[in-house]
Amino acid sequence: EGLKTGPVLVQVPRRGYAPRLACERCRTPARCRVCAGPLEAPDAQDLHCGWCGRQESAWHCEECGSFRLRAQVVGARRTAEELGRAFPAVPVRTSGRDHILDEVPDRPALVVCTPGAEPVAAGAGYAAALLLDGWAMLTRPDLRAGEDALRRWIAAASLVRGEGQVVVVAEPTLRPVQALVRWDPVGHAVRELAERAQLGFPPVSRMAAVAGRGEAVEAFLAGAGLPPDAEVLG
Repeated sequence: EGLKTGPVLVQVPRRGYAPRLACERCRTPARCRVCAGPLEAPDAQDLHCGWCGRQESAWHCEECGSFRLRAQVVGARRTAEELGRAFPAVPVRTSGRDHILDEVPDRPALVVCTPGAEPVAAGAGYAAALLLDGWAMLTRPDLRAGEDALRRWIAAASLVRGEGQVVVVAEPTLRPVQALVRWDPVGHAVRELAERAQLGFPPVSRMAAVAGRGEAVEAFLAGAGLPPDAEVLG
């Protein structure tokens, strides 16, 4: 519907083609045989490790023996490719880490981008915005995952014209999603701060992680001179 009146923004959390892969039969994540890093596909043919960069030409599933892969997460390039097939008469433009667009003209087009690489739409702004795979942003193993997701969604939604529509693909009952729907980032921040204060999480406290052999960590703690109210975990 938005393509009838102007460009449509499509935000995809992950760059690349298929940044996370799994066995098609048993859904076991595909991992590198050398370093156990996640395998990814930068295009439709190549396969390599996302950690060590090693090319993988003879992958098979260690659990069931299958040789077939499926994408766990679809990247921006794959999304642009699929949208191009679905809307053959509409131009598809991409903006990401390798090539960031500053601006797109005020005419119908699909603009696929990763968070933070959204170009400005000339004129009144985008006719609509589609925020895909919200779960991928919200389930990151990070204390600030929800906060970051809401910030990136609002940044994209603010580029949409006043009468435009914004669609987020995420669980509607989650707090960051509700904050986006109500356009209430301040209320979300207040509730998040109160919850973190109860749990003793940053920013109401400072945390540091020290990794090493047991005796080395113990020696470090003995000489660190921590304050009396410091809590040591592990």
